[in-house]
Amino acid sequence: MQLTQALTRAVQIRHRHTATLYNDRSRTWAEVGERVPRLAAGLRAMGLKAGERLAVLALNSDNYIELLFAAAWADLVLVPLNTRWAVPENIYSLRDAECAGLVLDDAFAEQAPALLDGHAMAHVVHMGDAPTPAGMTGSEALIARSAPMPDACGRDDALCGIYYTGGTTGSPKGVMLSHRNFVAASINWIATLHFTDQTRYLHSAGLFHLAGASPAFALTMAGGTHVCLPKFDALLAFQAIERHRVNYVLFVPTMINMMLNHPDFERHDLSSVRYCEYGASPIPDAVLAAAIEKLPGWEFIQGYGMTETAALTVSLPWRFHFDGEHGPHKRKAAGRASYGVDVRIVDAEGQEVPRGMPGEIAVRGAQVMLGYWKRPEDTAAVLRDGWMHTGDGAWMDEAGFIYIVDRVKDMIISGGENIYSREVENAVHAHPAVRECAVIGIPDEKWGEAVLAVVALKAGHAVTEQELIAHCRMLIASYKCPRRVAFCEALPLSGAGKIMKNVLRAPYWEGKKRAVN
Repeated sequence: MQLTQALTRAVQIRHRHTATLYNDRSRTWAEVGERVPRLAAGLRAMGLKAGERLAVLALNSDNYIELLFAAAWADLVLVPLNTRWAVPENIYSLRDAECAGLVLDDAFAEQAPALLDGHAMAHVVHMGDAPTPAGMTGSEALIARSAPMPDACGRDDALCGIYYTGGTTGSPKGVMLSHRNFVAASINWIATLHFTDQTRYLHSAGLFHLAGASPAFALTMAGGTHVCLPKFDALLAFQAIERHRVNYVLFVPTMINMMLNHPDFERHDLSSVRYCEYGASPIPDAVLAAAIEKLPGWEFIQGYGMTETAALTVSLPWRFHFDGEHGPHKRKAAGRASYGVDVRIVDAEGQEVPRGMPGEIAVRGAQVMLGYWKRPEDTAAVLRDGWMHTGDGAWMDEAGFIYIVDRVKDMIISGGENIYSREVENAVHAHPAVRECAVIGIPDEKWGEAVLAVVALKAGHAVTEQELIAHCRMLIASYKCPRRVAFCEALPLSGAGKIMKNVLRAPYWEGKKRAVN
């Protein structure tokens, strides 16, 4: 299995058809098939060697789609950087992965000096439509001056990409994904989510994230058409769907809610959409009901997965959103195991629990990661006896439907983004007035969950809620920062001296059926 097989197949069977649409630019699969080997050759000619890590910090574009495959073609390991992270967070990923090259687009080119401060890197590529800044090499110049190179792609369990996730220990972890992971995930995606060569898919989720990259690989394998938005914006999504007759979209629940409540919602023709996958966080019942009512031609499919499993592992097809063969509708379920993966609910010893009993979701299959980059202990903690232990608590019914009820690991999901409380706590604790801090997720109608910091101050010190939030914004991405701060004299401790977050959460989740929103 090698990732570039997806591209060569698309070029072979769909060469005259549209591959990518971005702003006013359109490229066929034949054009993409010509550009990718040239870009790969240009990257190698710069001095990048097989197996070296190439970071990219860019918004979604047709060029980013090509880079995903050019890196693989050149046998480089791509390291996508998070466009929503603060500079220090991306510096950490660059250095941790020991990246030998960096690709920046127009939106992030000005960050180059800060990102490279103290990090010697000779290979910096500008991938955009603006003039290439001094000290960088333009990607279009690389393509223009390079002859296409033979496919040097790795295969099977060779490392293909490192995707960083928020870390429970205060720093992100690099998830190592192989060619086998991505190919298996693509086949699964096509089988489960109905991608075909007629699919016109809107990329609104960031390509740095598996919710963006995984469908990009799968859609290429299917030979469909990529319609790229730089990033999600409700009005831009309306316009792209209407203009390009998009028939497939993926939105996190927060995006769906924003669209439904946008003042221009009724002014655009969204009837071309056939399928909408939603995921990354549970969708509120009221939002899903409103979407079904206001978008009667859309079929909604829920997807559950994680970076460590190359995204999709569980799905809830459209028909189970209503009463049917399994009785009352299953809208509250995450779904059932998708193709090519085993999913079960296990206890602390890794033994499967009886149906209906709560436990932890464990996943096995060709999509499961190789491990965490340079973190053997963390890898061993989650990969046990061939199973990936997800950290998500759930139960399974007799028909195999999985219902997520809590998180085993201490994580908050706000607006579809994973936020680890330890990261936020580290930022809060860095303020000189803070003595103790615990960060929890509380219900929020707009974001699903909001970050709440519960803080005890040092004697004789004072700080306001807004001052603490502003302090955090200097250290971590804004979406991770507390939206609220609650002050107390002391945090509740267990007999072992651990902060009892369950006690802090209880008042906010009282009356809720599950401890995630």
